[in-house]
Amino acid sequence: MSENALVPAAPRFGSHGRILHVDLGEQRHWVEHVEEAVYRQFLGGYGLGAWLMWKHYPAGTDALAPEACFAICSGLLTGVKTPFSGRIQIVGKSPLTGTWADSNSGGSVAAHLRAAGYDALVVRGKAAAPTLLVIQDDEVRFEPAGELWGKQVPETFDDLKARFGGKRDVGVSAIGPAGERGARIASVMNDRYHAFGRQGFGAVYGSKQLKAIVVGGSGEVPVHDERAFRALCKQITDDYRRDVGWFMRLFAWVAKPKKWLSWMYRLMPRRRMKITAPVRAMRQLWSQRGTTAAVSLSVENGDAPVKNWKGVGSRDFPLRTHSSKLDGKEVDRYITKKLSCGDCPMPCKGIVKVKARGLSDVRRPDYETIVGFGANLLNDDLELVTACHDACNRYGIDAVSSSATLAWACEAVERGDLTVDDLDGVDLRWGNGEAALALTIKMGERDGCGAWLADGVQRAAAHLGKGSDAYAVHVHGQEPAYHDPRFTSLMGVTYIGDPTPGRHTAGSASWNETFGVGFTLPAAVDKKTWNVSWKEDAGKGAAQAHFSNAHQAMNGLGLCMFTMLTGNLPWADLVNALTGWGVTDDELLVCGERIQNLRAAFNRREGLRPADFTAHPRMMGEGDGNLTAGPLKGVRVALPVLRDDYYRAMTWDPTTGDVSATRARELGIDGLLEGFVGS
Repeated sequence: MSENALVPAAPRFGSHGRILHVDLGEQRHWVEHVEEAVYRQFLGGYGLGAWLMWKHYPAGTDALAPEACFAICSGLLTGVKTPFSGRIQIVGKSPLTGTWADSNSGGSVAAHLRAAGYDALVVRGKAAAPTLLVIQDDEVRFEPAGELWGKQVPETFDDLKARFGGKRDVGVSAIGPAGERGARIASVMNDRYHAFGRQGFGAVYGSKQLKAIVVGGSGEVPVHDERAFRALCKQITDDYRRDVGWFMRLFAWVAKPKKWLSWMYRLMPRRRMKITAPVRAMRQLWSQRGTTAAVSLSVENGDAPVKNWKGVGSRDFPLRTHSSKLDGKEVDRYITKKLSCGDCPMPCKGIVKVKARGLSDVRRPDYETIVGFGANLLNDDLELVTACHDACNRYGIDAVSSSATLAWACEAVERGDLTVDDLDGVDLRWGNGEAALALTIKMGERDGCGAWLADGVQRAAAHLGKGSDAYAVHVHGQEPAYHDPRFTSLMGVTYIGDPTPGRHTAGSASWNETFGVGFTLPAAVDKKTWNVSWKEDAGKGAAQAHFSNAHQAMNGLGLCMFTMLTGNLPWADLVNALTGWGVTDDELLVCGERIQNLRAAFNRREGLRPADFTAHPRMMGEGDGNLTAGPLKGVRVALPVLRDDYYRAMTWDPTTGDVSATRARELGIDGLLEGFVGS
């Protein structure tokens, strides 16, 4: 026996180093052991997920093929009751775009997975029949799900919670009929109210005949310094729950849209006036109304695109007469209780009841849904918007993609390219919320015209033809979110520069560009490199790189993105108390950069290049997107130029997308990315 064999292994904190692998076709499972060095490089969440997909996803494989795999991952700080860590993350390849795909959702599956002794779950294969994957500590079972196949999301969750335990005993991730029927805009619902939205993960579940994943665990994640860690968590929670005082309440009141201030909301983007909100006021506003607080303000100032990206909010859906009907204060009237993602001191979501529509125990619609089914369709009926939102969650389809596809269809009807007969007798037109609801349900059921609408706007336009692709707004097949690059150019850079096209939750300096939000790792970089002007383009590539890398570090830790808007959390202190690593802000930012590089390299390996990700002309203010009225009148945005500036800041080749060899060596990923590193 060697001398080294007598030396006990160093204790490990903050992770298990165990990844559960499942093959649905063969109905078998096994455990992969991962060295702690991988976590120190890539943290958890998207980082661990990117590492796993780089290792296990068969290059060039169709996202819906049995051989394709996906992973559900826990962030490093999830499962240990860290404030704002009640998140789940999924990674893989998108059946909608054919690109790297990931999504960050609220819910308890990741926390339960950690309690069961795993940091991530990798799923591959296709079951012979509808199946439930049940994980309870070391026991992994494949149970028949035939009686649940075809059921909507609420019924599915009620059944699984009753069968496997109460609300806190297990976490559940499931699909509805849209995912079962392969809709490429299908989402996965977590703990009933939260969604893996965008990019079609619901179709991935459906292609594997996987109805749901149920996870329960009774163990714990080892913590290096329990006392210090709990003290930090208590400090964060107490800080957020503290009474904000009269000044902050006044600021929060002013921040809520007022009809008589509509002139000021239009003036700000015209003059590119940054107004930085005090952090405590943002906490007050966010905890009261979440993203609903921004709806009518964003319509009026131009942030929210309307009428399929060719309208002017202040003219076509003005605050005084229309968008005010969709404002957060109107949503408040329907809320029956607050809702959080778990482990959160600032519950920004809610459950609503709409008696006239027979809706109860329904997740409140948030910004993207209200703008999508409301302002973008010129529909000011909040109850119908809520009904559309509920239909998305019941059937399991993405609210942004479905509403954007309906806006394209509205324009097609207006142009005479689509008829009532083409839409199965539904009289779709601008402002007709009833028609939008009927077609949303058809998409969810993949019934009639819903069969081709449910694959998103790019494929819908290809189905229709008649030149309708000219007004199908998407980036490489993904409908962009409802934040207009003509208002915030760096959001546009995220749409075309991030490995997940069209996404607004992928990391952007746009919050700083327009509202002066600070950097979440202030000790890591000089303020001059991340604080940019709304008017000028100088320095925006470097700022975008810093913010996108920090965002990926946040995803690696498993935290909520809105902590970056409502004040900095002590990331390094939390990580060190949990793991004992002794990391700094600088090192966490580098972890985020590694994650961003690995996400991007996945696309390179799939044969994708920067030129494949282009913005629709309307997103840049070109053609009929060059508006003749409103706060964005005449605004044009050179997104390809700004994207190349971001690429240079990341040391990515603007033509190939490969990271430079020098930077890859500095990051310690040159060997991992062999063959996908530039000169």
